[in-house]
Amino acid sequence: MKLTLQFLTVFIFASVSAQTPEKGEVVLLFAGDLVLSDHFEQVIGDDYQDVLKNWSEVGPFDIFMVNLEHPITTATQKVEKKFNFKMSPKYLPLLKGFGITLVNAANNHIADYGLEGLEETIRHLESIDIPYVGIGGNLQAARKPVVLEKAGWKIGFLGYFGGGDFAARADRAGFAPRRESIILQDVRRLRTEVDYLVVNFHWGVERSPEPEPEQVHLARKVIDAGADLIVGHHPHILQGIEEYEGKHIAYSLGNFVFGGNSRHTYDTALLKVTLSNNGPAIDLVPISVERWRPRPATGASKENTLSLVKSRSEKFKQEIPTSKGAQE
Repeated sequence: MKLTLQFLTVFIFASVSAQTPEKGEVVLLFAGDLVLSDHFEQVIGDDYQDVLKNWSEVGPFDIFMVNLEHPITTATQKVEKKFNFKMSPKYLPLLKGFGITLVNAANNHIADYGLEGLEETIRHLESIDIPYVGIGGNLQAARKPVVLEKAGWKIGFLGYFGGGDFAARADRAGFAPRRESIILQDVRRLRTEVDYLVVNFHWGVERSPEPEPEQVHLARKVIDAGADLIVGHHPHILQGIEEYEGKHIAYSLGNFVFGGNSRHTYDTALLKVTLSNNGPAIDLVPISVERWRPRPATGASKENTLSLVKSRSEKFKQEIPTSKGAQE
């Protein structure tokens, strides 16, 4: 009997170990708005490989997520608004060249060419195996998360934007609306399925250096519901980073490669998250964009970006989270 119990103990331990293997390290990168249209297309044209010239300097990563701030479409019928963006399908290889793993598509420009452009975007992304959150053929599909598995980690992603004419409905395509009841329901459901949960919000006031009070309120409620990280975009500039209940809220990551205006040289930043058995490590990675070619910033550009985000984070009584690697 003693031998049987001993065998049973070893068997049970082995079974548990097999079900819960030690996780490896996973590096996630997050950027703000990506716009490969208008001035970008006029200047870069078909010679887009040059945009990647210095990108490899950012170092290795496993997952890279951006906010895709336009449809990918050949549609010509614009919706009536001040600015309309669209990306030519010829730049699909550039998305892959950046190593983009998935995109948030819930934003105020994804329907600039109507539902035709939005639905074409879905087809193009699926054709190159880049998953997306925040849009779909109906409301249920637009709310559907993406779950990626890397090195033993199950990482979940969601995305939302405001409301309006192109918000998805039960029977119509569109973007996932930023309704609190929907978001909290989605987060609570996904929380039971993943190890790390990321929520994207396209929100805020353009050019504002800080979030609105209602953004802070919503972000904290979503963290309380189970999110580990909130990634924001839309203001086109960097805002502060808050640590709340041990989780992180990056209110705005500004622009990544943004061809919607003629300004092609500027400083911005990526958010880097390293998942390991020691827990998540959060870094801010300053980036210099020169003629729409991004690379890690150095010298004064790097220090100025770190100082800027640090000052904008002070209202949250939290300095920007940076690991040793981000300072070297």
